Amino acid sequence: HCRVLVHLLDVNDNAPEVTLTSVSMPVLEDAPPGTVIAVISVLDRDSGDNGRVSCEVSPDVPFELHSSFRNYYTLVTTQALDREVVPEYNVSITARDMGSPALLTRSVLTIPVSDV
Repeated sequence: HCRVLVHLLDVNDNAPEVTLTSVSMPVLEDAPPGTVIAVISVLDRDSGDNGRVSCEVSPDVPFELHSSFRNYYTLVTTQALDREVVPEYNVSITARDMGSPALLTRSVLTIPVSDV
């Protein structure tokens, strides 16, 4: 008899998946900073670092992501919005895994601003 030990290495072949699990739109222009706009979940089917994911939003919008629980993030406002200045925002959400080479998924969420 012979004993064979096989060690499998995960290849980074799955890009992160971004899912909007809850969305509250349109956003009222007088909504206070910290208002939750969306709950986003991310999943990467790889293992180890290849399956660890970080998320970020485009830097030119008044929104930010807060990590809430494991692979869930909340998209919140960072300031009051003004519909007369910007009637809607296109927010780019990028999910990037820690693999080498890293894989990423980018989703764009269009957020209308409602007049009050």
